[in-house]
Amino acid sequence: MQKITRQGFTLIELLVVIAIIAVLIGLLLPAVQKVREAAARLRCQNHLKQIALAMHNYHDAHQLLPPAYVTRTDIPSGNFHRWSAFALLSPYLEQTAIYNNLNLNQSLYSAPPETPGVTLRPIHAPWVALKIPIFLCPSDMRTEVQPGWGAANYMVNAGDGANGGTAPGTGPIFQDARINLLAITDGTSNTAMISESLIGRGGTATAITTRQDVDELFRFIPATSPLTDAACASAPVIDTQRQARWADGAGTTHQYNHYYLPNDSTPDCSSRGGFWKTPRSRHTGGVNVALCDGSVRFIRNSIQLLTWRAYGTRAGGEVINDN
Repeated sequence: MQKITRQGFTLIELLVVIAIIAVLIGLLLPAVQKVREAAARLRCQNHLKQIALAMHNYHDAHQLLPPAYVTRTDIPSGNFHRWSAFALLSPYLEQTAIYNNLNLNQSLYSAPPETPGVTLRPIHAPWVALKIPIFLCPSDMRTEVQPGWGAANYMVNAGDGANGGTAPGTGPIFQDARINLLAITDGTSNTAMISESLIGRGGTATAITTRQDVDELFRFIPATSPLTDAACASAPVIDTQRQARWADGAGTTHQYNHYYLPNDSTPDCSSRGGFWKTPRSRHTGGVNVALCDGSVRFIRNSIQLLTWRAYGTRAGGEVINDN
């Protein structure tokens, strides 16, 4: 009688196969992650490109770039009018339905003496809560900081952070700005207009201790004086509301400047008098920046500080050296 032998894997062979598969997966996963991040970075650049184009369309219609926000004296709580440049841009970003429901002739907030405290006007609540995809970077993990508000990764360039980060800024878009493209004498291809930030985590925090804290939180000084490096280093408050409200043009939610390098290891800092807030991203090695000519560039963290600050000003007379 013929004996039948069964062929199969030995335990050692099976372990070798499993080890080979594990090695292949280990090699493949980083490649897949790199491809995904490259795609997310391109989508982020496309968002910035569309916002920059909307800026130019707004400029064509008004002969001015939109301000970060305006203060008004002709309406109640005009100091808290605070509608952001993105709110003004909404009809140029295929968000006409939202724009038609934003009552921009009423201040975003009501404030004393009109009301006991500073509060969002209820009429605006349904619209400012919307999450608008074009204002969000696909590489970031968050889309909301504060319940009832839609967040935004993108922000406008107020300048180089000179004079303690106070307004008026040296950039193209800041509080009460009225800047025509012709006033950008440094050249529109040498002046930043929009960049990106990470969205804050919300909640409460008492200290900035990790790299993630640096990227998501910022220091706050409850005073109206301009910023100094020493004051920021000892700031008593940690703010978690970074980029919390796309509709609010305040510095902590809508503006940035070029005082610190991109993705700087120094925490950003703000007060009631000014701010130092730099672009931050989850892209490897740098941040996306839309320039005033409408082009979008990837700026590396290793850029020289003087060059970075030169990109922040509209009429500083600096010579840009990308090398």
